[in-house]
Amino acid sequence: MIIPVVGVTFINEETGINRQDIIKKLSGREQIFLKREPENEHDSNAIAVMLKAKNPKRIGYINRELAVGLVRLWKKYSFPIAISEIRQGDLRSGKNWGISIEITKKRR
Repeated sequence: MIIPVVGVTFINEETGINRQDIIKKLSGREQIFLKREPENEHDSNAIAVMLKAKNPKRIGYINRELAVGLVRLWKKYSFPIAISEIRQGDLRSGKNWGISIEITKKRR
């Protein structure tokens, strides 16, 4: 399943890094992973999309509706992901950078 990552226009509060700055530096070959955030103040089902690095960086989130379903399956399945598409932004038109990921379901 290929889905767009949401929340890509925000700044990561813990680091002050703009997610747009992270996305525009991606080549599409980077390793990424999903991270549950049950303590998230906005949504206890939140699942962050993270860039795998020495210091992992949040790129955005899985949309709320899909996250609810994934959380229910989290103990039985893992969800490997890969970058499917990076959409280039354009400051003149106000278009933001975007990213889509491909999620697969794998029994643990």
